[in-house]
Amino acid sequence: MKICRVFPSSGTCDACMNYADMDGSVPNCMACKQKQKTYELLQIGAGFFGSYAFVLADGKIEKVSLDRVFDIREEDRNQ
Repeated sequence: MKICRVFPSSGTCDACMNYADMDGSVPNCMACKQKQKTYELLQIGAGFFGSYAFVLADGKIEKVSLDRVFDIREEDRNQ
């Protein structure tokens, strides 16, 4: 089974930046919980508007742009 992580959408990052700006702090993007979440990589494809991936998390399948997918690796199912 292949697993991966997905960068948050630009809207999620913008909201975090705006909140940090109002709060007067600097967001710690390396500790972002959205980036730490692990997804099962189901399929990679290409279409007219670019490449995409189907990922599974929490029982929901999402279609995300392939440029947001990172840290793809093989995971042993026996663990």
